Amino acid sequence: MPKTAARELVIRPYRDEDFSAITGLEVAGVHEPYRSAVFVRQMAVLSPATFLVAVSGTKVAGFTVGAIGDDDPGRAWILRMMVRDGFRHRGVGTALLRAVIGALEERSVRTICLTVAPGNMPAVQLYRTEGFVQESFRPDYFGDGEDRVVMKRTG
Repeated sequence: MPKTAARELVIRPYRDEDFSAITGLEVAGVHEPYRSAVFVRQMAVLSPATFLVAVSGTKVAGFTVGAIGDDDPGRAWILRMMVRDGFRHRGVGTALLRAVIGALEERSVRTICLTVAPGNMPAVQLYRTEGFVQESFRPDYFGDGEDRVVMKRTG
């Protein structure tokens, strides 16, 4: 795939026909199939305007999900962002991140948080480049050995 992949991308809201591709990407990313399917279906209902899919030609290149909290509508979380093998390091993650930030800001969100594995340096660098800073480090955040860095962007 040429380095110009990001120019060929269409980023749009999730559609039901994306279900198989998104759950397949989730499972390939080491998520359990049933939980992945539940997550995709629930996010399609709960966050339809901020569940975004990157499409290149006829292929789903990646997706992201942002969610606004009920307790503070000015604060949101990016719950997931995944890019398919073969589309990584081609601007897809940057395009998805910028799109979900824009969709959240259109809804008056001013603080966006996310978690990232501390060893995932490409993701950490991407988030830093887009204005996120480390807020905290949480050992065992998702269970034993599942440490996370919490990052925040205020706009």
